[in-house]
Amino acid sequence: MLPSTGDRTMPMPPHKVGIVVDQGFGDRVAELARVFHVWVVQSRENTPVIQGVWKSGLADAAVDPLSVGVTSFAAHEGESPEAMCARIADTVDEHHGEFSHDPPWSEIEVFGVSLTPNLRLVFEELGATACTPTQQGFVCRRL
Repeated sequence: MLPSTGDRTMPMPPHKVGIVVDQGFGDRVAELARVFHVWVVQSRENTPVIQGVWKSGLADAAVDPLSVGVTSFAAHEGESPEAMCARIADTVDEHHGEFSHDPPWSEIEVFGVSLTPNLRLVFEELGATACTPTQQGFVCRRL
């Protein structure tokens, strides 16, 4: 008979994801992509950096290709950063959530838009239990 571990479970390692809705984020994309996976809006300044990260093979060399690297997404014409963030949040959850990634995301950091009541609600609906403003946007955590 195997020894029982009781009801104790090992804590899941954190899985952080970023969302960048700032079309002028530029070179900072590459810095973030080395630390966690980041979803970045395509733009004149962001797209060349996104392509550089892809060419570097950063995600291909990682044990978990969704732990680092970049995924890009297009902005809709006239879309505000808040609307863009609300729209892409569900897609990020779809790719990094409990049905797609083990462990599922534990933290999503957003760059380029302030935390609004609407965005708080969007992330709470995805399971966030705490959302905190930052200088560049906000962080939502699932505890």
